[in-house]
Amino acid sequence: MSRFTRYFVVLFSAWVGLAGCTATSSPAATAYPSFVDSLELSELAESFDPAQVESVLDGQMTAALPEDRRSAATLIVAGLIESRDLASEGAAVRKLSAFRAVESRQHSAMFGKVGDATLFRELGMPLNYEALLAADDVLEVLGDALAEGVITGYDLRSAGVYDGFPPGESFVYSHSDPVHLRQLTALLAREGIDAWVHVTPKVSAFLHRAEWGTPGSNVATLANGARVVQGQEMAVLFQFGSADDRGRFHDVVTRYAKRDSDDEQGLIAGAWWQPFYYTDREFSGFRPISLVVLTAGGHEATLTVLPDRAQSVIDAVDDSGWQIRHDQVWVNPAFYRFLEGGYK
Repeated sequence: MSRFTRYFVVLFSAWVGLAGCTATSSPAATAYPSFVDSLELSELAESFDPAQVESVLDGQMTAALPEDRRSAATLIVAGLIESRDLASEGAAVRKLSAFRAVESRQHSAMFGKVGDATLFRELGMPLNYEALLAADDVLEVLGDALAEGVITGYDLRSAGVYDGFPPGESFVYSHSDPVHLRQLTALLAREGIDAWVHVTPKVSAFLHRAEWGTPGSNVATLANGARVVQGQEMAVLFQFGSADDRGRFHDVVTRYAKRDSDDEQGLIAGAWWQPFYYTDREFSGFRPISLVVLTAGGHEATLTVLPDRAQSVIDAVDDSGWQIRHDQVWVNPAFYRFLEGGYK
């Protein structure tokens, strides 16, 4: 089943589940047969014998009617819910409601869900950077601002790609290494963190710092002598199932995806000294910064700057002809130190 077909199935099943559970005392159980019917899984459900149902349900729904138990088992093997979702009344319906909210967007950057093998595969597929690299007029404006010291770096991605998500539910996480992202999502699955994952390509550039050591092949020297790290990266939006999962994401990144010493062990591949992720609502321990968004055509450049520099950046690019938006976001402590000029 293709990724888009699977998403349609989840969306449709969520809609039917919601429609069938509004007036019952046990919505998680009585909604299951309607899910089975709407997904055309009735014949599959009929093939379950009681022993197979019991094995799939793993001790859940012991007091439910046989039809409800068989339907729940069918939906579990179809991958729509898990047996642990049945532990409390309505938990599976809430999960399917979340599916509906996410999938109804039919978002172009949707890759999958943490713990899904399809997500692991998608993260290993190459992204298309051609349109971003061909935006010469856009890159020229940004390059001039970088050379003149107006900005210290930028990201260029598709315009509006992460606009309109529910506030306070996500982090946007940046990295250049697909191996890192595959390991990170597998790590989140191991820790039981529930999240949908969206991925979009971005082209980035930022000033190289002497304390980082000898510049690599991805470092260019500008006319004024400044060295700039140029790269093709990914902006990954994690949309979480709960506030607790959102908080634990930060803990996991801090422990396993942030380097604190040269010889530190137990980190996943590609751990950075200063990982970069931000959220659109206040978050404990995070610092507010300015996100200046410049939009031209089908592209947007995001400039992360300290609040007291935001207006000077806006003034410097005001005659570029771009649409300019000034947002406040909250960034992880390590990246805030980077904006202040720190190394680690």
